[in-house]
Amino acid sequence: MIDRNLNDGRLAVLGAGLVLTLGVFSACGGGHEAGEHLAAADHEAAGHEAAGHETAAGADAAASADATGGAPRVFFTNVSDGDEVTSPVRLEFDVENFEIVAAHDPAVIEAGKGHHHLAVNGDCEPPGVVLPKAAPWIHFGDASRTIDVQLPPGPVHLTLQVGDGEHRTLDEPGLCTSIDLTVVEGETPG
Repeated sequence: MIDRNLNDGRLAVLGAGLVLTLGVFSACGGGHEAGEHLAAADHEAAGHEAAGHETAAGADAAASADATGGAPRVFFTNVSDGDEVTSPVRLEFDVENFEIVAAHDPAVIEAGKGHHHLAVNGDCEPPGVVLPKAAPWIHFGDASRTIDVQLPPGPVHLTLQVGDGEHRTLDEPGLCTSIDLTVVEGETPG
């Protein structure tokens, strides 16, 4: 369900216990007025992916497949399993030995390349599943690696999974990971 909450000039998406703080950054490819905010469904309808994130365009060479030759791995860079956080929380993620690239229309599927998907209170899907553009999944088809998420107090289960150009999950065990956070009110415990 999408609810347009215009308080403080922001829109929110409600569903599966998830509230996203949405803001379209110029890095998402344009087509929006400066300061304009869109609900996720409106953002996708405009030809973009999830709002409220920064893209990896122009990222340094470390964002590409790692030269060490190990197994591919996806991970959160700024939060860890068991952390206590306050909301909104900025989530940042990355990969090793895999290249994050933007999805294209029509879909382009290249071995060793894909983009992030984030599930709030959802689990890893088995290989070969096309991740729906619906709760609990947030798609990052623009190759972004950051999102600000407004979460209610209490336990939250986050899953980060890489998909190919068709949003299909891949047959690499390291390309999906989950963590559990506890959202607390007030300042994050030190």
